[in-house]
Amino acid sequence: MHSSGPALLLACALLSACGGSEDGRITIAPVLPATAIRATESSGAYPKLDRSVDVPGPDANGNGVRDDIEAWVNAQPVAASQKKALLQKAKSLQRTLIVALDDKNALQTAGEGLASSSQCGLLQFPEYSDFSKYAGKIEAMTANTRQRAERYMKYNAARSGSSTTNPRGDTCEP
Repeated sequence: MHSSGPALLLACALLSACGGSEDGRITIAPVLPATAIRATESSGAYPKLDRSVDVPGPDANGNGVRDDIEAWVNAQPVAASQKKALLQKAKSLQRTLIVALDDKNALQTAGEGLASSSQCGLLQFPEYSDFSKYAGKIEAMTANTRQRAERYMKYNAARSGSSTTNPRGDTCEP
């Protein structure tokens, strides 16, 4: 397709797959989603996430947080105590991917972990909305493959109809 104009220049900047011709026209080549994702990751605008079919993913140090998510959290411009709160949220979300779905006690514990990590975030971030934005990104990164997203949906379905008491006090892990 050949065309020109400011809108196409913007599209070219976003798609990273444009070229020019001698007559000044812009050529736009189709970009596959995987190519666009890799380009965004390479630019540093989005973290390089593990996309293996292994639901838990790599956790070299065994702290319960997937390595790619831990690296992303550690790169955020927040205080050390806030990073700990974000890592606690990541750990609690990771547990939802590996919990036994037929074990009501384990499901309850996972739900309580999510609530405790949210309470910790409330304590560590002056504006809870800031914590919430980071937590939402961590949730999306945790369920970044079809297998992980399906498992997270199964966890939520298994928890449907259950309740968890809102924790009080300092719920931050040491």
